[in-house]
Amino acid sequence: MKYSYFLHPEGACMSYFEHFWFSLKLSKMLYIASCKAFIHAILPNKYITSSSNLIDELKIEFDTVGCNKNE
Repeated sequence: MKYSYFLHPEGACMSYFEHFWFSLKLSKMLYIASCKAFIHAILPNKYITSSSNLIDELKIEFDTVGCNKNE
């Protein structure tokens, strides 16, 4: 039986390291978005569209990785 760390990446059509780097990239994107949302809460005129822009960026990322990259 395969070690459980490798089951999810394979199910998403990625190697362990592809999944690792993709997850780190998402983590960075979400961290930056969180900081912008926090600033926007205090200063509403800053980063007005950053959250909706992130949704668009995440859609592109998920549509071009793993099992979706060939579609």
